[in-house]
Amino acid sequence: MDAVRYAGTTGGRQEASLSVTAGVLQRGERLRYKVYPELDERLEYDATYVAVDLVFTDGTRLSELGAEDQYGTAFHAFGQGAAKILYANQWNDVQVDLAVAAGKTVADVVLTVDAPASGTTFVGWIDDVEIGPAPPRLDGSDLAAYVDTRRGTNASFAFSRGNTLPITAWPNGFNFITPVTDASTYRWAYEYHRLNNADNLTELQGLTFSHQPSPWMGDRDQLTIMPVSAATPLGDPVARAAAFRHDDEVARPDLYSVRFTDGLLASLAPTDHGAIFRFTFPADAAGRHLVFDTIDENGAFAYDDGALTGWVESGAETGRTRMFCYGVFSELPSFGPADGGRANARAATFSADEVTLRIATSFISVDQARRNLSLELEGRSFEEIQQAANAIWNERLAVIRPEGATEPQLRTVYGNLYRLNLYPNSQFENTGTAEAPSYAYASPVIPTVDGQAVVKPGKMYVNSGFWDTYRTAWPAYAFLYPTLAAELVDGFVQQYRDGGWIARWSSPGYADCMTGTSSDVSFADAYLRGVELPDPLTTYDAGLRNATVVPSETEVGRKGATTGFFNGYVSTDTEESVSWSLEAYLNDFGLAAMASRLADDPSVGELRRERLREEAAYLYRRSQNYVLLFDPAINFFQGRRPDGSFAQTPEEFDPCEWGGDFTETDGWNFAFHVAHDPCGLAGLYGGPAGLEAKLDEFFATPELATKKGSYDIVIHEMLEAQAVRMGQFGFSNQPAHHIAWMYNYAGAPHKTQAIAREVLDRLYVGEQIGQGYPGDEDNGEMSAWYLFAALGLYPLRVGAPEYTIGSPLFPRVTVAPIGGTPLVITASGVDHPYVQELRVDGKPLSVASITDTALQSASLVEFVLGPEPSDWGTLQSPPSLSSDVPAPLVDLIPLDPSNPLFDNTAATSAAVSVVEWSLPAPATAAFYTLTSATADAPTSWRLEASPDGTTWSTLDERTNETFPWPHQLRPFQIPTPAPHQHYRLTFPTPATLAQLELLH
Repeated sequence: MDAVRYAGTTGGRQEASLSVTAGVLQRGERLRYKVYPELDERLEYDATYVAVDLVFTDGTRLSELGAEDQYGTAFHAFGQGAAKILYANQWNDVQVDLAVAAGKTVADVVLTVDAPASGTTFVGWIDDVEIGPAPPRLDGSDLAAYVDTRRGTNASFAFSRGNTLPITAWPNGFNFITPVTDASTYRWAYEYHRLNNADNLTELQGLTFSHQPSPWMGDRDQLTIMPVSAATPLGDPVARAAAFRHDDEVARPDLYSVRFTDGLLASLAPTDHGAIFRFTFPADAAGRHLVFDTIDENGAFAYDDGALTGWVESGAETGRTRMFCYGVFSELPSFGPADGGRANARAATFSADEVTLRIATSFISVDQARRNLSLELEGRSFEEIQQAANAIWNERLAVIRPEGATEPQLRTVYGNLYRLNLYPNSQFENTGTAEAPSYAYASPVIPTVDGQAVVKPGKMYVNSGFWDTYRTAWPAYAFLYPTLAAELVDGFVQQYRDGGWIARWSSPGYADCMTGTSSDVSFADAYLRGVELPDPLTTYDAGLRNATVVPSETEVGRKGATTGFFNGYVSTDTEESVSWSLEAYLNDFGLAAMASRLADDPSVGELRRERLREEAAYLYRRSQNYVLLFDPAINFFQGRRPDGSFAQTPEEFDPCEWGGDFTETDGWNFAFHVAHDPCGLAGLYGGPAGLEAKLDEFFATPELATKKGSYDIVIHEMLEAQAVRMGQFGFSNQPAHHIAWMYNYAGAPHKTQAIAREVLDRLYVGEQIGQGYPGDEDNGEMSAWYLFAALGLYPLRVGAPEYTIGSPLFPRVTVAPIGGTPLVITASGVDHPYVQELRVDGKPLSVASITDTALQSASLVEFVLGPEPSDWGTLQSPPSLSSDVPAPLVDLIPLDPSNPLFDNTAATSAAVSVVEWSLPAPATAAFYTLTSATADAPTSWRLEASPDGTTWSTLDERTNETFPWPHQLRPFQIPTPAPHQHYRLTFPTPATLAQLELLH
């Protein structure tokens, strides 16, 4: 049927008959349709109160029989609208099991609208109404079969339902392989729903080797292979595009295949560094060609000595190096230029109906690509390669086994585990043999030499946006794959060893993108959760450099550090200053906890352990400086100018305005961005009751998607936050992901439980039409949120080895981490969200938090859930860094813009031998800090104090100290703090300093 428009004004139930015929309903059949409710100007969402109902010859209706849609939502027009299950301005997939009506005869199929009587004009569309057999339920023997890699591809730059690619690959693989509907872009290469032809069919332009971490970061080194059955090998991507129906795709982690409308069948299965392709051309095909292409002219392909060889180097430039390829065909082709398209496109032409291509890639050389092919593809059939990929995916997916889950829930669990395991990606290759592997990689963080990548021994991992992934993805690696997590962490520490820094957004190199150096807290958290890092001290040092060194390049380190280290916050002369500051406090917290643990490690030398203790104490205090950005006049965090004044007056500040000092959101979504210290945050709002009231207001204040703030346009995150329909809760983007869990610190854990359940029920829908997410699914982060929440756990305080408690989704689930201890989580009454009781190995747990140690040692966690809130979790607050509003770390030395040592900037420096200064009045200092300049860092000194400027006593004395990096701030604890007014710092050897602080 053609799409049917429905429209009207609400005010009573309205119906219209559809031109759909059906007879007697059989068991095993389903009703399925697509609905597109338009969003009305008043944001009443009345067009979502819609359903396609069945009227039976006995006078009953489907909507009267207790039917539910595939997500368990009541199936009638009012129920669909009230549940907020349908997205406005989006096509929605609705499926209803007709078992409740088996044997009944359909008399009519009617479209029903039953919205509250608000007088709103509504408009919507209905399409693809069908009644027929439902697919058989999977038996669970092959977990990869639950994964549809197209989840999240029904999205665009304007509105995201994932913004993913349908990737077939090895877990954490070197390559992705993806079909592409646009073979000339390195952004949105496959769009489930766009670029359709005149018959409204999607068209493919190629099967592509990809390395895309995100469409916003861009792909690189794309190598496209496209079968062409035309008389000539069409090189132009648009000319060679082949139409298909999504029902004729198989999109799995271990297998992708598509049958085009002309009968040509293309299939592929992945290895780590390559893939096997099988193309079956129709017997009446005018030609049988494989076209090799890239997105521009930066590539070349040749056929010599029975092998395809080539290289590509295109797309996003951050750390990109040349990719080489080596491939062999099942029969000898003729080889030459393609017909049209890019000048470097080449075609292999065959006489056989079926052609197999084995191809491998390398960032090192063509010879290494040949070695990769020999190691992974040579002598192995398509079925053997696909089965090997299937086996490793099933191993990764088997870490969570729910019982009592619906088919959509299982698709969501395993689809999310798949996304989690795609990232990060291996950058290394085996330059040895299968029996004696020797790993090397082309480094993306070392400048190329004469255009060639520098090849280093070892393993490196790439492709992680830490601003996105630190919240859930990295804790999930530590929880579910602890042995793998150790290798992943060290693979990023290798970036520090090579280039001096870990990328903020590894794509694969140093991208100047997003706020925070969140690998710091990600890796500290893994270490604190017991992940056995190969080199924990170097891992910490990589984070310490971010936390204490003013970078000379914008692509690395923390922005705003030139003055931010000394002011205690990043000022508004740095864009997104509040975000930079609040992320820094979170990262400082994680580093402090890691330093404290390392200081107790007897394998670390005593001198270094003492330094770690000082750094831990300093960083813990610095992580509490968030109070400096809290403006009590507006009851929000906001930016502070370089002179220390708040950026906006109470009359000017609008917490619903986007951008400015906040990254990709507004002041509301950063009002709770102190996940490491929730009790301290509660203190800012007047205590737990004040925090609860603030959260209530947050969830009650609608996002209108109109206040663009510093953005030129209404960005997609604004529209997605509006579509969530949970007040200001912009769950579609990562800054909001922890907020619902903060109710556990407000004495209202039942609100955490209800909100987390609502997100699980409503916002991960649409997986069978390429949706499945409420916003960008960034490197597994959105997926990991679902997985944790479905288990009733959440790593709220990243950097603290614990989980806060929510409401589990399944009656029983077995968690079997690879390299960890199995755990069973049960929940009675899962139809309800509210925790009544919680036991761990039979012992009651009354606080809404559990330590990682307790969880790892447990074998059984039992929830009792009920329909009404209880007092469970209300009598004791979960752990927090502070019990109330903490005191910020303040420099006692008055600002002196004329003195390079006291001007609160690392941009100036002075040669020093003796430095004397006086405070306005005696004061007690806990720390002092010295910041090195570009040369002549001090190695020894003595700090003295005096009551009168004449008689001096020693407070601290240091020898044989080092500053590993230029412009590094180092903290030193004063052994016996006491009030003093006059101070002197003496250096036996002249040195140069950029800054000196005396901190209280």
